[in-house]
Parts: sequence; structure tokens; C-alpha cells
Amino acid sequence: MQDSSRSIWLRRGDPTDLSSFSRGNCWEVELSAIGNAAARETFLAATPHMAAIWSDLFESMVAPGPELRWLDNGPGVGRDARIAYSSLLGRYMARAYLTECEGVRVLLPLDEAKRRLEGTTYEIKKDPPGTGLEADWIGLDNEGLTIVEAKGSYHNGARVWSGPHGQPQVLKTAIDQAERTAVFERFTGKRLPAKRWAIATRWGTQRNGRFPTLLAWDPEEQGLTETDYRDLSRIFLRADVDDVLTGMGHQPVAEIPDDIGPSMPSPEVQIRVGSETLETGLAAAIGPFGVQPIRDVNDVAQLEGIREVNANVAVASLSGGYIANVLSANDLVRPGQYYELAPNLELSAIPRSQRIATRAGLTVAWPTAGEEVTLLTSRQ
Repeated sequence: MQDSSRSIWLRRGDPTDLSSFSRGNCWEVELSAIGNAAARETFLAATPHMAAIWSDLFESMVAPGPELRWLDNGPGVGRDARIAYSSLLGRYMARAYLTECEGVRVLLPLDEAKRRLEGTTYEIKKDPPGTGLEADWIGLDNEGLTIVEAKGSYHNGARVWSGPHGQPQVLKTAIDQAERTAVFERFTGKRLPAKRWAIATRWGTQRNGRFPTLLAWDPEEQGLTETDYRDLSRIFLRADVDDVLTGMGHQPVAEIPDDIGPSMPSPEVQIRVGSETLETGLAAAIGPFGVQPIRDVNDVAQLEGIREVNANVAVASLSGGYIANVLSANDLVRPGQYYELAPNLELSAIPRSQRIATRAGLTVAWPTAGEEVTLLTSRQ
């Protein structure tokens, strides 16, 4: 793909000043950043059958040109299919925006966050109680809790998407879901402060002429106490590591005493994609076939055989160093400090091919038809 980035009109609004939605700017986003977000969402949400959407770096879906437009009328035929694609792609875009631009370090699907908080001093509840839906994700940025609801839409109402005070209904629905989702201290009933994001993406296609737009509703709230942040970061970062590994076809890392250190459930491998070497970690191949873990030379040989038939394959690796640091970070306070202490584990600042992206320990590469995938090392 010649052009690795696409533009989308970004309007970031403050609910205390609705006129802020009238101000916007063009956000240039790398397709590989959206692909990395899609990979993590696929692993966390256990949806390997959807990997074919992004394992070719969206090349079968994205129209040529500088704007993020879908080919023809966009993915899906019929209302139900469009709704399904819109929802899924909206999640990818929201995750990419928050992790690339807003300092969000970890996002767990709501059901998984609830499960991980069982038996702890925290719980997630609707506030106020009722029948309405809750948000998509619970996570952390550099200051505290992050609660996010993401939407995608083909809606063509120009005024509500671009007018000085316009808010499409899909954004209002997302706001309601984010607002009614809350984390509480289980025994005191205290509601913890959280930054709530409602993000709605309107798709542009080759045929509809609409400018692709992302609306980000962003109320400010104070951060967490150091104790709450430390405790929640341990839970959420560990959950993220375990769930990504499971989604890649590996076993989660077993609980190991601190003085022994973590033991990887599968062989750590180091893979080269073309001229790029990925950090040693636990790896997998992803494509129309789903997700296949990579453990040895036989798996790589099988991957190369698949690529001869279908070249649309991505390779992912979750850094072993990142995993070890998360599992042993007993004094972890803020993710920002975590990355300062271990800068080698955050590789996104290193110049890379336009077809490789790293975020929070996860590197995803999209080899071209002429690039070889090679196993350099394999160790337990």
C-alpha cells in the first residue's frame, strides 16, 4: 500500500461547552495503528473469526486517496450487516484514537473487567440502576479510570455531525451508556472518579461523499488516589496480558511467586518479517483462517505455506519483557512511570516500516507478498 495514513475529521467536545464541537481538526492516522488496535480488540474479545477484516491492513476495504473512506458503498450489504460492521469498526477506531492520542494505556471489555473485579474491593455497577446498556470498556489512562462507549454510523445528517451544536443521536446514546457505568468501592459504596469517553465515528465511502468524522465527547474528572490507581492497574494490566495471550492461542501466565519470577506458558520466539526484527515474545499468525500460535519452525513453515495461497496474513508478538514487567510490577503507580522505567518495552517511538505498529507490548506486522517471515530464536 503506497499511502499508509488516512485523514478523518476530529471534533473533540466538552459537555460543559457544546460549542466546542464546532471546532475540529484533521487527524492523520496510520492504518497500522488502527490495525494494531483491531488486533488487540480481536484478542481481548475472543473474535478470531473477524480477523480477516484487518489482517490485510484493510487493503480490501479502504479506498485510495488521503481520506479514510471505504470502497464503493462500504462493508456489508443490507441494514443489519452495515450495523454490525459499523459497530466493530467503530470499536477499532475508538481504541486507536484513545491509545494513540489520549494516553489510554489499557482497555478491558466491560464483562471481563467485571469478572476480574470479583472478590476485590471494587465493583462495576449502573448508576443509577436501571435497564439501560452500559459502556464498552473500563480502563486506565495516565491519571485514572477511563470508561468508554464507542459507536460507528453511516448516518448522513450533515448538520448533527458538523454543525456548531450538533450531536447525532448515536453520540447521545453513547454518552448515556458511559455516564451510567461506574466503578465503586465495594464496602464503602464510594463511586470512583472516572474520565468518560463517548466516541462516534461516521463513515465516508467512495459513493456517499460524506467526510469521515470522529466525535469525541470528553468530560473532565479528577484522577484516582495512588492506592486505587495502583490496585486497579495491577488487576487491569494483568488481565490485559492474560486475555491477549489467550486470544493469540497461548495459555495465560501462571501465578508465580515474586522471588521466582514469571514463567512463560509457551516458547518465546523472535521473528523477522522482511528486514524488521520483532521483539522476543509470544507470537501468532492471523488471517482469514483465524488465529494460529507460532511456537517453532514448523509453525512458521505452515504459515509460509498459507501465504502462498492467501497473502493476507498478519504476525503478532506480545513482548516477553513487557509480560514480565507487568507481572512483577509490585510498585507500579502510573503507566506513564511504568514506561519511563522500561522504555525498551514501548517500541512505538522506534522508526518502523509503515506496515508494523507497536502499542503496549503488542507488535503487529503485515508482511508483503515478497517479504519472508523467519524464526530467529525459540526458547522456553
